Amino acid sequence: MKIGLIGPGAIGLHYAGLLASVGAKLHILARSDYATLMRDGIQLVRVDAQQPNKLREQRCVQPTQISRLAPEIGPMDWVIVAAKSTYNRALLSDLQHLVQPRKTIILSLQNGMGNAEYFASHFPNNPIVCGLCFICVNRTAPGVVENYHPGQVEFGSFQDTWPSAVRTIITAFQLAGVKTILSQQLEASLWRKLCWNIPFNGLSIVAGGCTTDQILANPDVCARARILMQEVQAAASLAGHQISDDFLQQQFEITRGMGAYRPSSLIDFQAGRAVEIAAIWEIPLQRGEKLGAAMPELTQLVQELRHTCSQATGKT
Repeated sequence: MKIGLIGPGAIGLHYAGLLASVGAKLHILARSDYATLMRDGIQLVRVDAQQPNKLREQRCVQPTQISRLAPEIGPMDWVIVAAKSTYNRALLSDLQHLVQPRKTIILSLQNGMGNAEYFASHFPNNPIVCGLCFICVNRTAPGVVENYHPGQVEFGSFQDTWPSAVRTIITAFQLAGVKTILSQQLEASLWRKLCWNIPFNGLSIVAGGCTTDQILANPDVCARARILMQEVQAAASLAGHQISDDFLQQQFEITRGMGAYRPSSLIDFQAGRAVEIAAIWEIPLQRGEKLGAAMPELTQLVQELRHTCSQATGKT
């Protein structure tokens, strides 16, 4: 099985590294991290969320190929897209070299909504699969990924039309030791994932650079997180997808076990990189309002994120 990876960040390196550790032939498209990955490979580190300095496991995985140029890699059986959604447009030229029409599976391990639709519009004859990653991982240095909570991945396909591709991917991830869930309806799964991403990624930025434990410890910010979840819950219901109150409560319980975790959007913001405002917040807001949902808290959060990110970058 030949797997290409675009986006060698935390999520991409973690899962691609696990797949390579059980025999997949991993080909990584890397630029800024090229030299480090060539020298050291992928360093997968498992740490205790409550005791961050305590290592549980560490292993090195050496990919089959690391290249700066997509044509050197060529067509793959799968391509894992783990880059931020803000780079989707820029990825197209590289994907043209890695995707064989009607054969290559495109697996998006990205946050938010709109990614499957985007890739399907450019590769209409290829299977488009999304993996919703419920996990705590951070890239702490080039090629180094720390995992604080193993979690699980929920897989579904664009418009639920590629079940065989989903089964193929689930089998491979299970072989690599990853807990997986089959999504019966990808859209429903995306709304559920947003119940965590919208409040915790967003509030971590606008509340002044908070880790998840600080959000939970602040009564006002924590209450706002619950309101945002409830707005997502209501929008999902109008789309025909029921999310229970127990599921919302579970998000808080899971988050308590994460310790002082920095959500990925906060890491991007603090590093001066573009934040995925469209995919994680704006598109869900637009879809919710189109369904007739009232989402004033999310509207306010989007405005705050736009302002905070523009102030940080100096752009309007």
